[in-house]
Amino acid sequence: MAAITPHLVWPPAYEPDEHSEIAWLLRAERAGVPVAPMVVVPTDVETGFYALNNLPEQLLRLFDGVAGDDPDEDDLEEIAPHARELVRGRALLDEVVERLYEAFATLPEHVVVRREGADGVATWRGRDALLALKRIWADDWEVDAIATRLRAGHGLAPRGQSVLVHDALLTRSREPLGFGPAGAAVDAWSDRAGRLARLRLVDDAR
Repeated sequence: MAAITPHLVWPPAYEPDEHSEIAWLLRAERAGVPVAPMVVVPTDVETGFYALNNLPEQLLRLFDGVAGDDPDEDDLEEIAPHARELVRGRALLDEVVERLYEAFATLPEHVVVRREGADGVATWRGRDALLALKRIWADDWEVDAIATRLRAGHGLAPRGQSVLVHDALLTRSREPLGFGPAGAAVDAWSDRAGRLARLRLVDDAR
């Protein structure tokens, strides 16, 4: 298992995919827009969690004979709860937990834990935020998510995606942000200090 990076607070310690929300937040910051304090949990943390607990092999066995490109939803309905419990019931390395707790301590008491581009889970920092992170990973094993992956030919395993943790008390606006493609419409959310915490192109709104 790869060691977790000690740098989890903004900005990220890696160069993100250019089309990701994290990349857009970086562009905003580099254009002079203040970005809110946040924790960026990289995909390596999720990948390491799966590897540590031998989850890929266990999940493949669980879905043996079901995980084709045209899955029977009745079968998925029966198996998916066991898959979610398998993910939620496994532990992170103590070192990873300690690093996450240290990073969460830099944030406001009330936070949101979310995938890029998603609304996420409003909760409290510390242990509650850690449990929300595992809940988000487990949600990849909801029936609709599994069926979508399989029917698109992406296989059983979810595609890794970073998770953001930041102030939960956000205000939404559509003020011009002064960066990005000319004429691009952007949804933006700011924290209580007016710093950018979330954004998305309107065309990508879900």
